[in-house]
Amino acid sequence: MSESAFSSSASTRRLQTLRELLEQAQRAAQEIAVAVKRAQLEQQRAEAKLQNLHQYGEQYRRQLLERERAGAPWSQVRDLRGFLDRLAAAQAAQRDEVERNREQCAEQLRAWTSARQKEKAYEVLLAQEQGVALAQQRRRQQADFQEWSLNRRPAFGDSAVDTQGSRFGDTGTTRR
Repeated sequence: MSESAFSSSASTRRLQTLRELLEQAQRAAQEIAVAVKRAQLEQQRAEAKLQNLHQYGEQYRRQLLERERAGAPWSQVRDLRGFLDRLAAAQAAQRDEVERNREQCAEQLRAWTSARQKEKAYEVLLAQEQGVALAQQRRRQQADFQEWSLNRRPAFGDSAVDTQGSRFGDTGTTRR
C-alpha cells in the first residue's frame, strides 16, 4: 500500500471513529437532557407539595387559634395540635425531599454540561480532521494535475499543429 493510500485510509478511519464518537456523545447528552427535565419536574412537584403543606399548616394554625379563643373543648384543641405536629413533621420531610431533588437536579445539570462539552470537543476534532482530509485531498489533486500536465505533452504532440512553437505540440510542422 502506498504512503498516500495508507494516509488516506488512516484519515478515513479517524473520520469514521470521530463521527461515531460524536454520535455517541450526542445520544448521551440527549439522554441526560431528558433526565435533567425529569429531575426539574420532580423538583417542581416537591416544591409545590411543600407549598401546599405550608398553606395547610397556616390554615390549621388559624383554626387552632380560633378554637382556643372560642373556648372549644380541650379534646378538639389537643387533636388539632397533634395534627399540626404531624403536619410539621410532613413539612420537614418534604423540605428534605425538595433538597434531595435540588441536589439531583444540579447533579444532572452538571452531567449534561459535561456531556455537551464532550460533544462540542468531538465536533471540533471532527471539523479539524475533515480539514486535514480536505487539505490532503487537495494536495493529491494538485499532484495529479501536475502529473497530468507534465505527461500530456507527448500525448498531443503527434496530432497537433503548433505554429507558434509553444510547449503544447511539436515545432510547427504538420504530421500526416
